[in-house]
Amino acid sequence: MSDTLSTAAIAISQDETIRQRAYAIWEHEGRTGNPEDHWFRAQQELVEQGQERSAVTVEDAPPAAAVEANSAATSEIPDET
Repeated sequence: MSDTLSTAAIAISQDETIRQRAYAIWEHEGRTGNPEDHWFRAQQELVEQGQERSAVTVEDAPPAAAVEANSAATSEIPDET
């Protein structure tokens, strides 16, 4: 049930982001034009931004072993006294 709710929340958030961007496109074009076209363009921009973020995340992510080693090196050692 929780997965369904989080999926729904993500969809609502994406729709709101698209709506806001479509509105900005409409305003930029002088408040004229086809609303479906504005929605589609906003949707495409969101997809492209997501692809750019994914590529950056994958390329810049450190290897898991390095993350674990860094975490182990910086963790506090419990006092055994």
